[in-house]
Amino acid sequence: MNKIEPHDKARRLAEEIQILIDNAEGAERESPELAEKLSRQELRTLRAVGQCVCPIMSGIAAAVRLSLSSVTGLIDRLSQKNLVRRDRSSDDRRVVQVVLTDEGRAVHEATKAARAAFAQDVLKALSPAEQDELVLLLGKVSNRLQREKRQV
Repeated sequence: MNKIEPHDKARRLAEEIQILIDNAEGAERESPELAEKLSRQELRTLRAVGQCVCPIMSGIAAAVRLSLSSVTGLIDRLSQKNLVRRDRSSDDRRVVQVVLTDEGRAVHEATKAARAAFAQDVLKALSPAEQDELVLLLGKVSNRLQREKRQV
């Protein structure tokens, strides 16, 4: 394996991550179920709603790293496309939760399937041992990021 100079590691990693993100998003856009004119931001927002345990607007905004007003507009568009709906919380009527509709769940599942197919293609470039190592290392990094996110 080629040795990477210490001063070059972070830059190279950032470049490689960006290539993977761009290609994963491209895989979503190529999926017939997702080609229904959903923007990148709409797809990110739909994914966030589908992954959140209690998807309130502020939580969705934090997940996609956009302002609350931007997310409100995105949720409005997704609602017009019948992919999400707003529900008042039964515990606190001031709280609005965003939930996927049946159509939204289908699109969310198509998103996950497109990303899984992309990941399967990525793994083909590696030996089985390298695949295991990659998954374990990415899991380690993801777990650390999630812990740090919860502490903030």
